[in-house]
Amino acid sequence: MMSTPNAMTALQAKGPTITKVEVLLTRKHLKSTMRISRGGFKTRQHALVKVHTDSGIVGWGEGIGNASLVKTIVETYIAPAVLGKDAFNLVALRKQFLHDPVYFERKGSVLCALSAIEMACWDIKGKALGVPCYQLLGGLGQSRLPAYASDVYWEKDIKAVAANARRIAALGYKMIKAHLGFASADEDTARVRAIREAIGPDIKLMIDLNAGYDLMEARRAVKLWAPYDLTWLEEPLAPDLIGALAELRRHSPIPIAAGENEFQLHGFKQLFEAGALDVAMPDIGRVGGLLETQQICALAGAFGVPVSPHNFSSGILLAATAHLMAATPNTTWLEMDTSGNAIYLELLDEGWHFENGFLTVSASPGLGVTERAKVLDEYLVAA
Repeated sequence: MMSTPNAMTALQAKGPTITKVEVLLTRKHLKSTMRISRGGFKTRQHALVKVHTDSGIVGWGEGIGNASLVKTIVETYIAPAVLGKDAFNLVALRKQFLHDPVYFERKGSVLCALSAIEMACWDIKGKALGVPCYQLLGGLGQSRLPAYASDVYWEKDIKAVAANARRIAALGYKMIKAHLGFASADEDTARVRAIREAIGPDIKLMIDLNAGYDLMEARRAVKLWAPYDLTWLEEPLAPDLIGALAELRRHSPIPIAAGENEFQLHGFKQLFEAGALDVAMPDIGRVGGLLETQQICALAGAFGVPVSPHNFSSGILLAATAHLMAATPNTTWLEMDTSGNAIYLELLDEGWHFENGFLTVSASPGLGVTERAKVLDEYLVAA
């Protein structure tokens, strides 16, 4: 069947030209405790990137990491270099920053900043062509994504930890993640037990150590916590310890998940070749963007490793992650933040729906995020 002339013109035409890039640094004070193995924090910050074009279409992206540093890199390094460029030509934009410079930026905040621009360009492309981003990424493979809640944190009061887990289970989630490890594996066994008893045997449970243990303590943890039927143990070791992570996985009765602090395809190739992962967790806003994440998913599939993308920031990252998962077969379990500590659901349009542990992906053009000035103004940090 021949494509219509209008459709062919839209697909072949040059995309809108980038005319301006803004970074909105937002800050929200916590409503609840968020203590993890390596400490805690009192605020959540987001580096939200707004890319303007000569067509009037605006795209939204987000860089995940040190928000202030991402803002500086976008404003001083990336934004001046993308002005006048075709927002559709993602390959050229990636080449410009990843391959052309004399000194390669392989990891770190430059990749986070580039991820935000790339994400915004996907949003622009979807809006310009009138299709949701999942159509650009290969089509709709799954419209309802199984979601898990990432909102149980270490507290001294074990009963409070258990009560929070019960609260989340009542929201309809079939899987819950707890951030533990502030105490030793022996001490935190009581918290693992209390959470499992609070949510019962039918709700999946995983523990995130946020890179807080060394290999010896992690070995102790998997031995002590195995009886509590954990779906996975996440980021038990510092991200550079690939060999130690592989060694832990070889002898662990609990599946091992990691990857939120890894960058680009080759970083994950090292993890897969080492046999370090049961579940890969790339973060679209850190790893290099949507295209890079989809390539990582394909490589993970070749190694037989499922992908559950790391997704813990604003509603913009949530939308991008959901679109990727909707179009990518070997992804599973969408991470969602139920804490109320992020600028989250306020940035999604009306096409998103959560019910009984599943998020239905918006079919709106682009990412399905919407600018609500009142929301942004409330949390905007003055330049």
